[in-house]
Amino acid sequence: MNRLAEIAWWCSGTLGQPWRWEYRPLVGVWLLVAGLGLAYVRSLRRHAAEAGGEPAPATRHYARRFGAGLALLIVSSDWPLGPLGAGYLASVAALRTLLLTFGVAPLLLLGTPPWMLRRLLRIGSRADGRPGAVFTLVRLVTLPWVAFLVFNCMLVVTQLPPVVDTLKVTQLGSFVLDIAWLAASIIMWVPLLRPLPELGGLGDPMRLLYLFGLSILPTVPASFLTFSRFPLYRLYELAPRVVPSLDAVVDQQIAGLGLKIVGGIILWSVMTVLFFRWAAREQPGAVPTVSWSQFERDLERYDLRHRREQPPSP
Repeated sequence: MNRLAEIAWWCSGTLGQPWRWEYRPLVGVWLLVAGLGLAYVRSLRRHAAEAGGEPAPATRHYARRFGAGLALLIVSSDWPLGPLGAGYLASVAALRTLLLTFGVAPLLLLGTPPWMLRRLLRIGSRADGRPGAVFTLVRLVTLPWVAFLVFNCMLVVTQLPPVVDTLKVTQLGSFVLDIAWLAASIIMWVPLLRPLPELGGLGDPMRLLYLFGLSILPTVPASFLTFSRFPLYRLYELAPRVVPSLDAVVDQQIAGLGLKIVGGIILWSVMTVLFFRWAAREQPGAVPTVSWSQFERDLERYDLRHRREQPPSP
């Protein structure tokens, strides 16, 4: 039991302990990534066996994106970024937030094939084929306005000093914060990426408005970090200095600027790409471009409509 208690499962604050540049793996991070990876591979093999062949090239494309998401999850949560952000530097904590939000979350979502998402949503479905509690809950929280509120509320809650100072000092508390934030980030991306027809999504104009709102509201907590003249977090104020010349206030200001500027640049870059793609599609005589995911969605809609129109067998 004592040995288990000494294992570093997840990144957490270590008040009073000087930072050491010695690699110490976080077992929980690797177990989580291994579990997700094994479940993903098993699902791919099962699907290939049911289809009677090897995984399709499109499936391998999904797998590469999912693998990139898992790799980025390790980078953002294992040593050194995980421990540094959890107990020493608010600026590194902000970097981890950006990596989880704009790297891990969209890659995991883009790397999950529609048929796999559909299997997950069918968990707990009723015998008559009606949606179960899992689909109902996911459909609710991924409604655009609900996803917008969930993401921004989670952003505010996870930045509150009482929450940070209380939860990040324990491995379990830090794990809960990270998983909750990752889940909120995935929810935020669903209306934009539109992974399944049954989950709905936003059209191009509304996606631009959605992203614009996401770029504005997070500046409020970021401004508190940037313009505060005293440390807001006891955890980072009392932590031993990793860089002697970097005090807690400057570190906190860097965190606020990072969340505001880097996050804003990413969101506005996505908005710019979406706008020009939308404008190109609206040009007279423009040839519409169809992505593979859109092609899959069209096939699924046709298949569902064909089944409804097909007369029942005698």
